[in-house]
Amino acid sequence: MKNSYRAFRALIVVAHIASPFAGVHSAFAATPPAAHAKSGPMISKALDALLLPINKGVIKKFKLDKGAHGVLVLSVKPGGVADKQGIKPGDVLAEVQGHKVHKPIDVDVAVRRQLKAGHSDMSFSVARGGAVIAVAAIITLESYNDTIAVSEISSWETDTTVSSSSYEEYVSVESTEIETSEESEETTVEEDLTQDESADADSSDDADDSSDDNSDDSGDDSSDDSGDDGSDDSGDDG
Repeated sequence: MKNSYRAFRALIVVAHIASPFAGVHSAFAATPPAAHAKSGPMISKALDALLLPINKGVIKKFKLDKGAHGVLVLSVKPGGVADKQGIKPGDVLAEVQGHKVHKPIDVDVAVRRQLKAGHSDMSFSVARGGAVIAVAAIITLESYNDTIAVSEISSWETDTTVSSSSYEEYVSVESTEIETSEESEETTVEEDLTQDESADADSSDDADDSSDDNSDDSGDDSSDDSGDDGSDDSGDDG
């Protein structure tokens, strides 16, 4: 048991090393990725799942395609959102709403934005067994806001390549770090949404300024032309 746990633990340690960010995708153009967002294991409130960032170590351990990108679904809550929507342990979440995922927090940020816009229908691009599958899911604000206790994730369904004993021990040892990432997730998501609102407000202000400028120019031209024409015509007639 100890040997299997050590191997699993070594894998997760590798997963904590963040890969260089390859640029801001159009999905998040309005708000660049939060610098403080963690790139380690994270409980997704949107999916009721434990997600891992993908790097070379994870690709090798879980026998993923060499070009795999996104986040790995390490485990899912039985009866939770991912489980009900057909997202399984071992799946790789590559896109949400047609936009690329680079780290676990990206999933919840994208879902929360959709919910804030009043939409509960979500689309995921999932790599599974060498094929890419489109998953249409319904996620509500109520389910998103459900509290998940870190103590319960040790019993979640995990990938078949990981023994249940090593997974349970990993969760037990790393529970503090997982709990910390869970606590910081909501702050990160809210900060990104606040930045969205600020960007929208700035755009609105720019539009108002542009409208005011056009209004001023129109008024000046009308006044000047009217005065000049009236004065010149009167003088010539006299």
